[in-house]
Amino acid sequence: MTTHLTDAQHATLEGFVTAVEASPHNLVSKQARVELRERHLAESVAFAQRLPSSARRILDIGSGGGFPGLVIAILRPDTDVHLLDSTRKKAEFLRTVAADLGITVAVHNGRAEELARTDLAGTFDVVTARAVASLDRLIPWTLPFLRPGGEVFAIKGERWREELAEATAVLDRFGGRIVGSPDDDALAIPPGEEGVSPLVVRIARSST
Repeated sequence: MTTHLTDAQHATLEGFVTAVEASPHNLVSKQARVELRERHLAESVAFAQRLPSSARRILDIGSGGGFPGLVIAILRPDTDVHLLDSTRKKAEFLRTVAADLGITVAVHNGRAEELARTDLAGTFDVVTARAVASLDRLIPWTLPFLRPGGEVFAIKGERWREELAEATAVLDRFGGRIVGSPDDDALAIPPGEEGVSPLVVRIARSST
């Protein structure tokens, strides 16, 4: 359910975006820097506001500059948010900006396929990923982190239908099933305050 942002949340989000803009690291692409507020922040806010209340323990894979992982942590302080990125400088940025802004998160630096063999495996209600990889590559990186019945929320681009068709065999191998897509009116995420609507594919891990 959509809720209005508090003044404190607005201020923290602004502090976060300002930190991304000021960072000397290549956290996001040049085009993304131009669209930080109007697209990337707005999309992440709309997404975070509509995560189900049952999502209590969340892992954001390929967190990069913090979209949507840090935004989720800001807007959903009731959740246990973990951020994962394989690039050390990005993980360090996430730790620093979270500490500076008083955002409670756990940050993991490493490759998803390796960390999925640690005690993080099978412990998350939801795994999120925004523009990380095609679905056939993303599924093996994300599903092992989910508890049985947990879901991946993959924020995708316009090619999501083709990606789904190409990922059928991988879905079967990893025990995943599609439970939502942008074509499902009942599950699609409507535009947020800025009129931005993320395209989300939802994949559930088998409960057996």
